Amino acid sequence: MHRRGIVLLVPLALLLTAAGGRAVTRHSESAEQYVKAAAKALGSARSVRISGSISTSGVEHVDLVLFASGDLAGNVTVDGEVMQVRVVNGTDYFQAPAAYWEKVSKLPTATAKKLARYWVSTPNSGSSGFGTSLDIKPLAAQLGAAPGLSIVGHETVDGRAAVGVKSSRGDVLWIATSGTPYPIEEVEPGSGGGSLTFSGWNSFVLPTPPKQAVALSSFGS
Repeated sequence: MHRRGIVLLVPLALLLTAAGGRAVTRHSESAEQYVKAAAKALGSARSVRISGSISTSGVEHVDLVLFASGDLAGNVTVDGEVMQVRVVNGTDYFQAPAAYWEKVSKLPTATAKKLARYWVSTPNSGSSGFGTSLDIKPLAAQLGAAPGLSIVGHETVDGRAAVGVKSSRGDVLWIATSGTPYPIEEVEPGSGGGSLTFSGWNSFVLPTPPKQAVALSSFGS
């Protein structure tokens, strides 16, 4: 299987367009302190939903719940086609229409039509698996390593007091400054940018394997 059809997300230095009309608040911590606190909060979370638009590698939209266990559930949209995904106990499960397998994974039409009938499974550690790039702790570590940080403002975002921290890559992370310092939004400005929101912290139930999933290897791809 062409790996691009499975590994779908770029690094977390992604993106969300900021909504207007935010009320200004004030705080005194440094940009590095805010990001360090956000990374720690993310790394300690049991679950979180990430959703929004992405402009990189053909990925157009994601709506995924990540769990501290390494499990995952939700969907991704690539080249206009939606694939449902689950990661449960080290096994990846995918369900998508034939057009997804043909357009995104570059499979023959006959194979794509067969795959579309099933949830298919593959080891998470295999060449066609999601891997650990979407595990909460690696994402938190990546967040904490963002370079060249500076504060761009203190505002209200999605109803919460927040600080915006910009990295030298140009992305802006909005971090809650009341309660737990969770990330709220990640923004990459400009016409080529996209957006992600973080929500539903610690409120999700672990996914279960789809019934009667078929091993990807059985299709000879």
